[in-house]
Amino acid sequence: MRIALEITGALAGGGFRRHTEMIIRALAAEDKKNEYILYGAFWSKPERVHQLDLPRQANFKIEIVRAPQSLLLPAEEYLGLRWQERRLRRLGVDMVHGFSNWLPKLDRLPSLLTLAYATDDRFSGWHGFYFNTLLPRSARQADKVLAISGVAREAAIRNWGLDPKKVEVVYLGASLDEFKPDDSPRDPAEKPYFLFVGVTRRTKNTKVLMEAFVLFKKRHPEAPHRFVICGAPGDEQAELEDLLARAGLTGAVTFAGGVEQSKISPFYQKALAYVSASTLEGFHIPLAEAMACGIPTVAARGGAQTEIVADAGLHVDATAEDLARGMEAVAFDAGLRASLIAKGFERCKDFSWKTAARKTIAAYEEVHAARR
Repeated sequence: MRIALEITGALAGGGFRRHTEMIIRALAAEDKKNEYILYGAFWSKPERVHQLDLPRQANFKIEIVRAPQSLLLPAEEYLGLRWQERRLRRLGVDMVHGFSNWLPKLDRLPSLLTLAYATDDRFSGWHGFYFNTLLPRSARQADKVLAISGVAREAAIRNWGLDPKKVEVVYLGASLDEFKPDDSPRDPAEKPYFLFVGVTRRTKNTKVLMEAFVLFKKRHPEAPHRFVICGAPGDEQAELEDLLARAGLTGAVTFAGGVEQSKISPFYQKALAYVSASTLEGFHIPLAEAMACGIPTVAARGGAQTEIVADAGLHVDATAEDLARGMEAVAFDAGLRASLIAKGFERCKDFSWKTAARKTIAAYEEVHAARR
């Protein structure tokens, strides 16, 4: 088979980039038989595809074309344009797999969709087109939907009326070769820190996260604890900086920016705990990576975080008060920390990129056989 992997979400960065890089690397390790074309139509610096951590393997090729999505996608959706499908067919593609929650409009090619979230909220403008038109149409069009969590699967069935038989849960993973504890002695002068990995934007609830840290420091002014955020600046960055400045905590928080996948594991290994206030996650890979690195997790209820952490972490409401209490618990209760670390090691074994790749390949074979 020749399979086109639609990867434009990875060019935009964030969680889609991490997921796309890791699953493609896992597919390359498991599959030397099928051919893969890493495809996308993207306007802003499409050459960024060469910055992605992708396999250099004979059965993987890159086909990124420069095209404005803001014009191309609506034209395909509403005007009957099939430019992307025609291009894919000229490449000899047998099926298309959309990794970024959407697919080009296809009439003649079978398709699969990796689904991160399925909302019934109503949006306007471009977000309305993306969330309320493009995503549900893509899910209904797909021959097979691979939901990254049970929460995403149930939301798609409930909100978009998908046939439950075509929606399968395929969890994302954590590379246990890369993400593991570091037992080397700690520098006694190094201050303990909480960690969050993600863009500083409203959908990640980072303002509430920093409000919780401010509350933690107000209650424990002598505590040496810091906070580190690894993620590109987003729409809440300015508010976060202002909030910390007013609280006199500018020096207590490090904004490390977007950290390359190959360099992120030490941030986990040296952290006291991982804390996430986000309530919209379809999975949240950093939770699995944190557990694999042997640090406890504090996760806000909502989205798939409760499902992913299960009993291996603390579950709190997405309020500054509850998040601060969660930080206090993992910072000052050594017995609780040890228990959560042990449970986290067991839980992270359920999230394997090898397993995800094998299930994905099986889905390709199922769709291909059904379309013959």
